[in-house]
Order: sequence, then structure tokens, then C-alpha cells
Amino acid sequence: MVKSMKTIGLEVSTSSAKAIVFCPNKGVIAEATLPFPADMADGPTQDADGIVATALRVLKEVVNCPGIDANSIGAIGLCGTWHSLLLLDNEHKPLGRIKTWADQSATATVAPLRRDEAFVKRLYHKTGCMTHALYPIWKWIHVTRTEPRLALKTASLSSQIEYVHQALTTGRSVSKCTASGTGLMNINTLDWDDEILEFAGIKREQLGELVDAFYAAPLLPRVAQAVGLPSGLPVTVGCADGAMNQVGIGGVREGIMSMSVGTSGALRAAHKEPKLPGEPSTWCYYLFNNKRLAGAAINGATNCVDWYLDCLSARDGGCRDYDKFTEGASEVQGERAPYFMPFLFGERCPGWQEEKAGGFYGVRGSHNEFDLYYSILEGVLFNMYQCYQILSEIGGTPDDVIMSGGILKSPLWSQMAADIFQREILATGVANDSTVGTALIALESVGGINSVEDYRPAVTMKFTPQDDNMKTYESRYAKYLDLYAELKQASF
Repeated sequence: MVKSMKTIGLEVSTSSAKAIVFCPNKGVIAEATLPFPADMADGPTQDADGIVATALRVLKEVVNCPGIDANSIGAIGLCGTWHSLLLLDNEHKPLGRIKTWADQSATATVAPLRRDEAFVKRLYHKTGCMTHALYPIWKWIHVTRTEPRLALKTASLSSQIEYVHQALTTGRSVSKCTASGTGLMNINTLDWDDEILEFAGIKREQLGELVDAFYAAPLLPRVAQAVGLPSGLPVTVGCADGAMNQVGIGGVREGIMSMSVGTSGALRAAHKEPKLPGEPSTWCYYLFNNKRLAGAAINGATNCVDWYLDCLSARDGGCRDYDKFTEGASEVQGERAPYFMPFLFGERCPGWQEEKAGGFYGVRGSHNEFDLYYSILEGVLFNMYQCYQILSEIGGTPDDVIMSGGILKSPLWSQMAADIFQREILATGVANDSTVGTALIALESVGGINSVEDYRPAVTMKFTPQDDNMKTYESRYAKYLDLYAELKQASF
């Protein structure tokens, strides 16, 4: 290990670009964040060149932080979102905007195909991915059916993080980690699946070369000059933020489950082989070093909280007063609260119904805005607990659950998680575990550390379940499952 070596973790997410300078013996020593303007990133889509420009700006900003010597940087690690699709022309230029995980435009194309249960299961156990509109395979097939001229112009299929890596290095590679979230890679063979490529009408040469997470290419001289870094600096190919979160919490070893509650929510645990239930419900993607991530994701988390507060913002002056509503919700009697089904943005795990709607149940005239807020926090965690139970059944109950994301800003919500999951939940307190994970990958890629598997971040927070609360939530969770079953049968 070279304890003095520093690396940069550069992450492009759904809503912002983030960069840190990381040192093995000091941790994060500099950081910078730049939000994407609304016209650059509207949720379902992003402007590819705008994303790159913002990434370079935040990279330059972190390099210029006080005390940072650019010549001490050994590598740049890249990180982006899973499940994005970007179509490129013959000159590797964008043919439109990036379609992110939040893009649900392929719903109409996917819905009829999902009626064939045998077809769905076969693809699921091949790829670890569900037949669902969020996956790039279905975004592409939807394009071929609805925009055939655009499909004919497409020379190659790329993604958000691939395009950033291309802009920094001219590379045309994709990590197996990122590729495992496309629905095109076989989770067993760790290669593009020829049968699926033929079904989707994609040629191998239209896809990037599959490489491992530690693969790096040299930083272009013009980019290096623009951001103030040495030319030729190694830049890793880029992995998905969920996978890098697992690295950042020290979860590459088995027995550690990550629990992210941000815009969306996710649970993940590393295993030595693919872990999938017989019936499609959770997912399984690739990490690195022959390890897979068994996990689950939900579409509705802090975005449900923000939706609710925005609905009230006209009355309350246009701002989201989290502290006020957290304080009000802490006084709510849980057993009397209404229920919330967190499917305002459709459903991912465990039911995978893009068209599913959410909302409140059991609202009475005696309830107020704090009762509703409480039920949103609870409903999001009930959905995540559904997924936790499935993952524990197929992969074993984890030794530790380490939580991250916006949920940690709310002591009420964090305690609620421990009570609903009926177990102690830990947190590192690091603002961006995924960006740290990205910097660690960069460190290993240039020999700065022996292995990311050895990384053990300090635990700074613990949430222990409280017996009285556990009993209330256990009863309410049973009712939630009843409502979930009824909602599954409903049509809208």
C-alpha cells in the first residue's frame, strides 16, 4: 500500500456531478459538488455533453481546492448511474439525450412481453435483470419499434458513464459491472449474451469492449490541461454508483448489506455466485473479481417525501421544511396513522409494475399533514423491508446492514428503519459512499492499496430497534402487505 498516494473519485449521478480527493490514511481531503441544471437533467433524460462539461468543471474545482497538489494524484476513478442508454452515430456523437433509469418510455413495449412468464423467467435467470422498462435492452427495443429511423442511424449503444470515460480518454470500453445492468450481459458467463443480442437486433461491434472495474485508460492531454492534472493520468472505465456504494461501505466481503435511501432506495449484498429467487422479484448484477451483487431497488424514496412537501409548498412559501415535518411526525401515534403505498413513480422490486400507482389509504378527517408525512416515511421502508426479506431468504441474513443516503438526515426515519427491520442498523456517516468507493477502485488500479476488499470504514452511527415500536410496525406491515396484494390486482 502507498499510504501517501491520492486518487480522485468522480461521480455523475441523476442530479449532480461530485468529486473527491481521497487518501488511504486520511480519507476524503477535498470535495466538490455541482448540481445539474433542470434543462440538462430532468430525471428521465440528460444532455450527454452537458453532463461531461459539468463533470470537468467539478473535477477542476476539486483539483483547485486548497492544499491539493495535482502531481500527487495517482489516478481518477469514474462512477455513474446504472441502466442508462445513449445512442451514438458513426463519429461516436450523441443522437439524442441519455435515457436514465427513470425513463419509463418503454412501458408500452414491455407490458405485453411480460405476460409470457416463461420468457420473462428465462431472461431473468440469464441476465439477473427483469423484463422492465428501466433496462437499456427494452429502451433500445422500444426505439426500434417507435423510431426506426433513429435506430438505423445508431452506430453504437453507450451509456452515461461510458460517454464520460470516452470524453476523458477516447476509450470505447464498458465495465462488466455497468454492463450487467443493461439486460444484455449473461450474469453466469460474464459476456454479452448472443441469443439476447440477436433478439434485440444488436451486433457485438455496437457495444463497448467488456473489461473489469480496474481497467484504466490515459487522460487526454487537452482534458488534463483544462482541469489542471498531469496528462496520461489513468482513468478507470467507470462502474455503477450502487456497486461503488457497496465498496465505499466496506461491503465487498460477504455478510455486509448496504441500504441506500436517497432519491430511490436500494439493498445490496456481495456473493461468490449469482443469487436469484425462482420467481422474478430482486436482481443480480456483477461487481468485480468474480463477485455478484444480489439486490433490490425501489423507485419511491426521498422523491416521495419531496413530492409531498412540494405539494404543500405553495401554502408554505415554496420551501421544503424537513425539520418542521420531522418534528411533527415524531409526535404521531403510529398505530393511528394512515398507510402509504410508495409507488408514485411506478414499481421496481419486488413486483416490477411500471404502471403501478401509489397513494394513501385509511385517511380520515382527524389526520393532519404530519400523519401523512409519517406514513410516507413508513411506506417507503415497508417496501424496502419486503425486498430485504427476499434477499435474506436467497442469500442469508446479513451480519451487518450499513445505511446511507438522505435518510440519515432524519433521526426519526433512521430509527424507524431499525424498528421495521427489527435489527441494528449502522452508518459510516460519509456523505457519498459511492464516490469513496470509486476512489478506492482507482487506488487499487494503480497499486495504491492492495485490495478494496480490505477497506473498513469507521461506523459513526448505530440505530437499535425499540421493542414497543417493533410491535406496532409488525402489525402495520402485515396490513401493508394486504394492501399491496390488493393493489397488485387493481387496474388503473
